[in-house]
Order: sequence, then C-alpha cells, then structure tokens
Amino acid sequence: MKFVEGRKNKILVSLPILFLLFFSSFPVAQFLIRTLESEFPPVRIEEVPESDVIVVLGGAINPMTYYPERVEILSAGDRMTESVLLFRNRKAPLLLFTGGSGVLFQQKVSESDSARKFFLDFGVPEDFLLIEGISRNTKENAIETAKILRENGLNKIILVTSAFHMKRSLGVFQKEGLEVFPFPTDYRALRIDVNWDTIIPSVGALDTSTIALKEWIGIMAYKLKGFM
Repeated sequence: MKFVEGRKNKILVSLPILFLLFFSSFPVAQFLIRTLESEFPPVRIEEVPESDVIVVLGGAINPMTYYPERVEILSAGDRMTESVLLFRNRKAPLLLFTGGSGVLFQQKVSESDSARKFFLDFGVPEDFLLIEGISRNTKENAIETAKILRENGLNKIILVTSAFHMKRSLGVFQKEGLEVFPFPTDYRALRIDVNWDTIIPSVGALDTSTIALKEWIGIMAYKLKGFM
C-alpha cells in the first residue's frame, strides 16, 4: 500500500515538471503560436484600403515604468510603430489608441498618457489623434472605441494589434457592427532550425507557449460569453 501511494506521489510531483518541460520546448511553443498567427499573414501597406480610422490596441507600452517621463515600449511595440506608418501613408485621417489599465489593482495607471506622448513625438498631429483610456480588456476596447466612432459618424477601421491577438480582436470589433480591416503585427513565429538552442527547454519558449495558451483560453471564453 505504501509502495502504491509512493508511486502516486511521485507521479503527482512529476506531472507539473513534465508539463513545464513540454511547454518550454521550442517546437511546441512555435506550433502553438502558429495556430493563432497563420490565419493572419502579414499585409503590405499598399494592400491596405483607405478607412475612416486606424485603431491600435493597447498592450504595447509599460505604464508601470519607474520613469514615466519616458515612453517604455514592450515586445508588442510593433503595434505602435506600424500604426504610425499607416497614418503617414494616409490610410486613414485619424488614429485612435484604445487601452486604459489592464492591471487589476493599479487602475490609476494607464497606457493612454504614454500613448499620446508616443504618437505626438512621432509626428501625429494632436488634431488627428483620438485616445480612449478607460477600457481594461479587448471587449471593452471594442465597446469604447465603437462609442467614440458612432459619436463621430465613423464606421470603417483598420485594426492594428499583434497577430496572435487578431482573431479575438477582430471578432469583438465586428460584433460591435464595425467594418474592420485587420492589420496584424508583432509576429512571434520563428523558423525552426534543429540545434541545441531549439532542443533544450527555454524560458523564451515557455513565454511563447504561455502567450498562445492564454489567447486560446481568451478566445474560448469570449465565444462562450457571446462576445464574438
């Protein structure tokens, strides 16, 4: 009996370690992220139709930085730079940033102030810039953005977010009745070259797996709730 219990305990202890090693594998991480990104391949600027507004989702700026006078760009910073590129190529006369605080206990800290500074610093005139700073998640991004657009008689948007996040984002923005052209950025998929770097489990691979799993859970939750 003690032997059986001992084996059960060993299995229970080993399972979390095995899961950790599995999702820390480069091939596994790349497979998971590609299931999200492959649906939205890169779009060239010249292929983007003219629209009413370029809408860029938050999640690209660190609002918790110790030096708030500096805009600290995160790994999803392509969202910001690509939206400026779209604006400079006159794909829409307005640029709207949507994103408040996604930090549960830090609601006074918002990305919106840093986003405004970023866009102004990169040459977007203030008269052509709209900032939505109260939304806390993707669903609220869509709701608050739709309110602003309806107030201004606008409906056709270019939606800019990370490729892995586009499926859920596109669904909720279309649910609000908006005409959406997806412009994915911030691709995480990499070419797989079998070597020691890809065979040995890594923190980077675990991070990619975590992003993909979190996004798939978000998609399933949004579908169950009827958000998309």
